Amino acid sequence: MLAALNVRASMSQLSITIDLDDDGTAGLSAHFVSQRFSGFGEGWFNLSDITEFCRSFEKLANSVEGEAELVAGQFEVDGTDYLECLGLRCYVVSESGILGVHVTLSEYPYTDCRPQEISKVSGELKVEIQSALSFIQGLRSLCSGSVTEAVLVGRR
Repeated sequence: MLAALNVRASMSQLSITIDLDDDGTAGLSAHFVSQRFSGFGEGWFNLSDITEFCRSFEKLANSVEGEAELVAGQFEVDGTDYLECLGLRCYVVSESGILGVHVTLSEYPYTDCRPQEISKVSGELKVEIQSALSFIQGLRSLCSGSVTEAVLVGRR
């Protein structure tokens, strides 16, 4: 039993679900677990932005060069105090086929809260190319409504 807990504790994973809207937008909700830290974040995107991110991330995975990012944030009414609610930044860690996905998630309590009240998590998933390609396909399937979750599991 203790061994199973240690395996789960060392696993890094990102899971994303979607709320599709009729106007060509989608709300992505993300849960991230890494090194015994966990967090939640969500953001609204145009479906075309998610599609472009998938295309860019797929190109990165196939060529092992470049970068891709998908970021949603929130500004105060006066344009200050930007809060990144859901951020995925993808890049090459090793040309031998290891990619990095830096995940940033913030859960804003939607009240007139203090900045200290906002829950945040940030960390890196190191993934194999095939895992990245499966995740990209999962995101595309989320956008079409044919699956309910896309999951990316990091290397141990």
